[in-house]
Amino acid sequence: MHPWPDQEEGTALRLRGALYVTLATSIWGGVYAFSRYTLDYVPPFTLLTIRLTVTAAILGAVLARQGRLHLSRRDWRGALGLGLVGYVLSLGTQFIGTHLAGAANGSLITSTSPAFIVLFGALLLKEPITLRQALAILLATAGVAAVIGPEALWVGNTGPVLAGKLLLLVAGLTWGLYTVMGKEFSARHGALATTFWACVAGALLNLPLAVLEPHPVPVAAWPPLAWLGVVYISTVSTALAFYLYNRGFELLDAGSGAIFFFAQPVVGTLLGWWLLDEPLGPGFFAGGVLIAAGVFLANWRG
Repeated sequence: MHPWPDQEEGTALRLRGALYVTLATSIWGGVYAFSRYTLDYVPPFTLLTIRLTVTAAILGAVLARQGRLHLSRRDWRGALGLGLVGYVLSLGTQFIGTHLAGAANGSLITSTSPAFIVLFGALLLKEPITLRQALAILLATAGVAAVIGPEALWVGNTGPVLAGKLLLLVAGLTWGLYTVMGKEFSARHGALATTFWACVAGALLNLPLAVLEPHPVPVAAWPPLAWLGVVYISTVSTALAFYLYNRGFELLDAGSGAIFFFAQPVVGTLLGWWLLDEPLGPGFFAGGVLIAAGVFLANWRG
């Protein structure tokens, strides 16, 4: 028996949404390797302001051509909320936490976001948490732990490292909240406008913090990898990835979409191995199997 056309269309939309979210989180996997290196030359909120300003300029040009640059006063409050939660609190604590605790801890601890996405989806959007979703996230979480390695959780739990880990946990929680808030805003305005206005609000809110930071290392002293990191962080991982992420969650419910966040630490580990010579062990491959099982279970319809 073949599914009805509306079932086929719904399946195609879910697959497209899954692809968008997976691409976005895979792109973000590279942010940890690049930011761990680049933050030695550019302070976190300065880098974040550059990142959001460049993205706002790119997306604003697209929206201007479409005649869609209007936002009501009511919606400005929503955009400011997205900018504050997602692009000041979450990305700010992610940058600082990664700088203090390292790229491995950064990619692992912020991967708690799917659990918070499911939680806030239930609290704010009244989406039910199914046993299948809970088991899928548990499998994927075990896979992430295997990829990064148990030592990422236990080594160096004092001083700046501990502070960095706590900030990374805040980053994961607030990104879960941002995702659910963005889903509601995106339903009214679309993914492109949601990303643009959140970036505008985030850039404005980050600017005072950037002014208070120490001056960056003079650009003439930057090595090529620092330049590449700034370009990657401020264009590919923002303008493209944020759009894909918001667009994907337009097509998925928060609980099912959350599972694809686990592509981030896998890509982050691979880039750490390639760019920073971080070794890969058997845990990486075991984790890949667990993550694949979690993704399958999250999307299995019986």
